[in-house]
Amino acid sequence: MGRRIAFISDIHGNIKALEAVLQDLDEKGISSENIYCLGDLVGYGPRPNETIEFIKKYNIQSILGNYDEAVGFYLPTCGCNIESENDRMRSKNSLEWTAQHTTDENKEFLRNLEEQISLEIEGYTVLLTHASPYSINDYVYESDTEKQEEIAEELDEDIVIFGHTHYPYYKKIENKIFINAGSVGRPKDGDNRACYCILELGEDISVEFIRIPYDIEKVAKEIEGSALLDVFAEVLRTGRDIK
Repeated sequence: MGRRIAFISDIHGNIKALEAVLQDLDEKGISSENIYCLGDLVGYGPRPNETIEFIKKYNIQSILGNYDEAVGFYLPTCGCNIESENDRMRSKNSLEWTAQHTTDENKEFLRNLEEQISLEIEGYTVLLTHASPYSINDYVYESDTEKQEEIAEELDEDIVIFGHTHYPYYKKIENKIFINAGSVGRPKDGDNRACYCILELGEDISVEFIRIPYDIEKVAKEIEGSALLDVFAEVLRTGRDIK
């Protein structure tokens, strides 16, 4: 049996989902030194401070997501894929609310997160990045073979692990491995349960995507009771991006 490492991503202020995932990891015997967060701790969800404090309390090594960057550095947009006026309105609501409800201390924590981390585990090199090796707000979907081939050609590491799209997948391109860890707090792949992945490295490589139920309705109602847009609650309920 090799070393097991867990990767969580895109929590988006959903403390209930994060607590459920960490409880599952504890039951699996995976401790915090073997857990990495791939960014986007905040945004869209009702508990940005509690989420950050939880990550700090358990000393989970995290990298910077585009939403963390926007809130931490007081940027005017989240760097999201805004395609319409409706998207722009939702982005503005979420970013302004999250910035207003995140403490200065926690914004400083976000500002100090590294953009990428390179690890060596059991003889493999692993790059952790939020979206892609190129950019903090790039999109690399499972079907983006041409983009993956470009990345694979330039990638020094054996494995690249990321989030951002909220769609989990494992894909091998040439001799490189691409893993999207999915989203803990805001899945969009049609499964509304919290998602994370476990990578086991040894003689062989194995990747397991884990889905964890949590009290979605409680979080959804908290969103609806705040100045955040109700559509963010529906994304949690459906596990899909609502246009």
